[in-house]
Amino acid sequence: MTTSNLTIPKPVKIFTVILLCAGGFFCYVYTFNPGLSFPNANLDTYSAKIGFESAGVRILGSLLALFISLVANNPRWLFISLISRIAIELGDGVIGLVNDGVTANTFGLLVLAGLEIWAVLRLWKVIKTNP
Repeated sequence: MTTSNLTIPKPVKIFTVILLCAGGFFCYVYTFNPGLSFPNANLDTYSAKIGFESAGVRILGSLLALFISLVANNPRWLFISLISRIAIELGDGVIGLVNDGVTANTFGLLVLAGLEIWAVLRLWKVIKTNP
């Protein structure tokens, strides 16, 4: 089977669309209104503004990679995009655990990483079946 015959499994496509929608919301939150997710957040200092805004840009970059992979229907590109997201989610989860302990945010990040691992395993199966 040629590379052009590789397709992203439908459940992974649906999950990716959900990631795009949720990611768009969180891109907005981090960039423009962090108080929605972080009640004590303020943007009174330059470092706080840069920190939240750069997180929003990081999310936007990840969304762009997911979107391109989905539109191209390329499981290899989506595989790589999700691997990088897993590293980010796990890293953010560890930072959250160290700083705040188990909160809804850290729990959500770890669940999200688990779902992304599920998607990566589905994509890996497609990639290995169709070298």
